[in-house]
Amino acid sequence: MSQLRLATYHAGLRISEVFVDEPVVIGRRDPRKGDPPPVALHRTAKETRLVVADSRQKEMSRQWMRVSLDESFSFQLTNLHDHCPVVIVDAEDIMPGQSRRFEEEAVVELGSRLTLQIEAVDASGLGSASYRSLESVPMVPGAQPYVEHTVAIGQFAQSEGQEVNKMLQLALQVVQESVGSNAFFQKCASAAAEMVDLDRTVVLLRGETAELDQLPVESELDGGWFQVAQHTRGDNLLGGHRGPISTTLLRRVSETCLTVIHQPKTGWTDRANPAGDDDRFAPSLQSVQCAVASPILNADHQVIGVIYGDRTICATGSFSSGISDMEATLIEILAGALAGGLARRNQERIRNSLAEFFSPKVADQLISDPQLMEAKEIDVTALFCDIRKFSSVTEKLGPRKAIEWINDVMTELSQCVIDSDGVLVNYMGDEVFAMWGAPGDQQDHALRAIACAKRMLAAIEELRSRWGNVLPQKFGAGIGINTGLALVGNVGSRQKFQYGPLGNTVNLSSRLQSATKQLGVACLAGESTVRAAGCIDQSRRLAKLSVVGIEHCIDVYEITLRADDQWQRLKREYEQALDDFEQRRLTDSATRIESLVADYPQDAPSRDLRRRVRAELNQPSQDFNAVLELTQK
Repeated sequence: MSQLRLATYHAGLRISEVFVDEPVVIGRRDPRKGDPPPVALHRTAKETRLVVADSRQKEMSRQWMRVSLDESFSFQLTNLHDHCPVVIVDAEDIMPGQSRRFEEEAVVELGSRLTLQIEAVDASGLGSASYRSLESVPMVPGAQPYVEHTVAIGQFAQSEGQEVNKMLQLALQVVQESVGSNAFFQKCASAAAEMVDLDRTVVLLRGETAELDQLPVESELDGGWFQVAQHTRGDNLLGGHRGPISTTLLRRVSETCLTVIHQPKTGWTDRANPAGDDDRFAPSLQSVQCAVASPILNADHQVIGVIYGDRTICATGSFSSGISDMEATLIEILAGALAGGLARRNQERIRNSLAEFFSPKVADQLISDPQLMEAKEIDVTALFCDIRKFSSVTEKLGPRKAIEWINDVMTELSQCVIDSDGVLVNYMGDEVFAMWGAPGDQQDHALRAIACAKRMLAAIEELRSRWGNVLPQKFGAGIGINTGLALVGNVGSRQKFQYGPLGNTVNLSSRLQSATKQLGVACLAGESTVRAAGCIDQSRRLAKLSVVGIEHCIDVYEITLRADDQWQRLKREYEQALDDFEQRRLTDSATRIESLVADYPQDAPSRDLRRRVRAELNQPSQDFNAVLELTQK
């Protein structure tokens, strides 16, 4: 006794399933006639209806198509619409007024990402082709497996134990094979064929997975499947022809995410087909005695591939025992090994790409939580480091040696960013652009940036010494740091990824880098940075600065590598002289700054402040303004 199974799917997820043994009319809802909302089965005195669309879906009529059981697990579809075809997945459309008989199943496009799967099954829910699924859940990369009960191998008979041991050794060989080589997939296909005694074993991957891993594709199947490995033995098929791979079996695996076994009824005749006619299999399964397909899953539990295997019918037409659950489980283990290998390969690829921008610690955070990379507005600290005397040094060294020198310099400066868990946003000529505070949460991002700047200043000193024999002139660096809100995300393009910040916070840090030239110091930080880092006592306030393109003026601070007692005295005296100047206590400011320049003649900020104080004393301005304006970007 057969019946119809009608399953409705939305975006690949099953949302409804009904079983009927009478003809069913399928169409959209008409609430005026008492139809229920979709998706629902509605029985009246006249007919049984399956409502699959809302009344607003005008391209579908209320009487759209009819499905009715035929003999021996087949059914007939009839298009009742006046002018619209019934669209069948992987088959020709059924035109208005036409009917078509299906011997296995049919999938109908309903629109709005809806599909209807129609299948003739027996009373137990098994179709004529007798599919069954393993109850076990296939292994998902990164998930914690759970096994309810196990049996020790010693409890098998000796011969059984030897066979199990042999199978496990074969599985272990596959697990140990490097997934980085394409031989890994061939090894998996060969092992599966030997373990489960299969005539054909095929490894299939979704197109995007095969393309991403740049795998050599042997052939392409309908439905976006690509064959990357195959193992066959003997030509013992009926007529010597090996049929195509069952797309129905692949679709079942994709829908259920389970290992599925296809096993027709034993023999050429059975109770449903007493006349001994050919069992009504899909064309792809006409020469197949039994088949198994196990999903290869990614971490999101999506099917990205399948290990498929089958045994063919011998020329004599004889049958042997089918595929057992244990054999199917071994295929599932191999699929899990493939899934884990592909996941590791993907993680390694992601980690290598992230290593261009992030420290290993931050890269690991991103791999475990990719949502951290999503665009957001967040408080960050940006740093720009520019190499001073770059042009003169490269001219002195010549092309080959100059490349070696800049590689050495950029490597050392970049390592300073990585060691402080910062993001290497970009290289711009002789300038390094870095960021802290994203993608992961870094409450101390300002302090990390200042620590990185100090490492950079120390690295420059080491590089001067390293290159001293070929570069007698000293090169240096100018560093600008600022903290504040920024838009953070992929600020590059589709062609080139670049993760970093945008906004005034970034612009100001770049201006501060330029301001180091005018103020004569190696590193400048905005007030927001030194306050967030809690290091005002270790920084010298140099000026209230107005920069090109930034509306508000800010207090800027010098970050020094060595804040010894001498520098602390310089800081106190300079800041007092600066405060006197800003309060227009010009005589007091002049006395302090003259003494300071005498004691620290090499200090450029003191000399510049003395110039500004003298200018105001000699020619007092009517509209006094103590803000220092930068003359260039």
